[in-house]
Amino acid sequence: MADSTDSGDAGGPKVSSPAANALIYMTLICFLVLGMAAGWRSHRNAGLFLKAIKSQAVWALSLNFLAVNIGSGIFYSLPEVGTIAGITGVFAYAFASSAPLFVFAFVGPLFRKYNSRQWSMTAFIMERFGRPLHILYGIICTLFVGMYMVSELTTIYGVFQLLTPLHPLPPMIIICVITTAYTAFGGVFASLMTDAIQAILIFVMIIVAVIVVAVNVRPTKEDIDRVGLVKPTKMGGELFVILTLAIMFSNMYHQGFWQRTFSSRNDRDLRWATFIGFWLVFVITALIGMAGPLAAWAGTWSPDSDVPGSSAFFTIIASMDSWVSGLMLVLTTSLSCCAIDTCQTAMFASLFDLAEERVNIWVVRAVVILLNIPVIVLAMRAPDILQVYLLADLLASATILPVLFGLFRHLDFIHWTDALVGCFGGIIAVGAFGQAYLGNRHDGWRLLLLDGGLYVTDERVLGAFCFAPLGSVVFMFFFAGLRMGITRLLGRRQYWHVKKEEADDNSESNSIKSRSSSRSSSSSRSSLEVNRCIRSDHASDIVK
Repeated sequence: MADSTDSGDAGGPKVSSPAANALIYMTLICFLVLGMAAGWRSHRNAGLFLKAIKSQAVWALSLNFLAVNIGSGIFYSLPEVGTIAGITGVFAYAFASSAPLFVFAFVGPLFRKYNSRQWSMTAFIMERFGRPLHILYGIICTLFVGMYMVSELTTIYGVFQLLTPLHPLPPMIIICVITTAYTAFGGVFASLMTDAIQAILIFVMIIVAVIVVAVNVRPTKEDIDRVGLVKPTKMGGELFVILTLAIMFSNMYHQGFWQRTFSSRNDRDLRWATFIGFWLVFVITALIGMAGPLAAWAGTWSPDSDVPGSSAFFTIIASMDSWVSGLMLVLTTSLSCCAIDTCQTAMFASLFDLAEERVNIWVVRAVVILLNIPVIVLAMRAPDILQVYLLADLLASATILPVLFGLFRHLDFIHWTDALVGCFGGIIAVGAFGQAYLGNRHDGWRLLLLDGGLYVTDERVLGAFCFAPLGSVVFMFFFAGLRMGITRLLGRRQYWHVKKEEADDNSESNSIKSRSSSRSSSSSRSSLEVNRCIRSDHASDIVK
């Protein structure tokens, strides 16, 4: 979840144009070479290009989980939480960013148990619920990934504008071109390989940046006591619930997470990778988020200034030597490459699944390239990304659980219509809660738009994110019971999902039984004919 990049005046550009050009484009050239080298192995292997199933060991997968969880937007959104909700808010955001990885450690093995050939969430939905829900989920996945890309490009646009005198548009376009080139060449496997190496470099650079900040920025105890942001806050406690639910459910619509889940060599490696990834993500996000309170304590940022809290991190960078700004420029460029190539391969997977893998791969590649154009146009308009993400997260919270219930064998009676009603029920539950909580219909149903944003003083946002998944489950089971009751009264056969493998096995078993029965009857007919011939010959002998 990235915030808007209205950075205000956080100190002005610190890197000269020649130095900025050299740092940005040398970083991009390195990643292009790295991506092409990684893609050389997969560009002629359809399995590695599209799926890369069971290709990643524990540490490579752990680094990939780090890469898919962070982007350059963390330098805006995390410090802003720290300036509003204090240290409690920072740790709430860090926990919410990292804890949802454990869901994939639990759900991933269920997918493999359900069907070892599955390689994406949309493929499972197609088999379990059919084409209508498959289309809906595929479209939502594509839109989600598009919003991730808009968020990332909006952020990098603001960073280039803040740290350099360059016009941000040309380097932003070139980032898209570079990542498109090596992902179109090497596919998912190239993205996995580059993300692992990029994650190592990013981890090292962030640790260096943290050490530099810790050495140069040393607020006194009096400053900390004067500003505050240390004691636990009510908003910080609510953010533990809101952000965890929001990020956990929205990650389910990001194909990048599913690609990494299915790329694990086995379930044991997946569990270890999510555990290691949890700590990597938690540590990195917590360190970056602490820049918010640190900037307030050190006096580089103040609530009374014109600089928004989202730029608190960059006010610290602006107070240091220019080489630190150069390091940040390389770091944000690396983070953007890492995030955008993941989004592009995720978008490719969503579109290829949406077409049921019946179109030429190059057609899907061309569509992904063309979709970069509206994404760049939207990013230049600098939308309020936090608001867009909140709406997307609320939509995910209201619609994903009915789909996940399809994984459980004892719930095979759930039909796609039940799941669809559950999705709409989750949305209705938010409006109904809002009307009951706020006391009037107009404001209550406008809660679906989350007009007040995330940082409100009451519990409306907390209630919305709790009632959305709860309402979807209640509506789904209620409609399933109603449907089953009506079909029973009408004397029609009840729906019960049968896995394709089981149907094939039953069909094969019936075929074997049929062939066996056919052979048995054929053998019986042959023996009867032989007996007739023997009796006939015997009768002829008697006559003679």
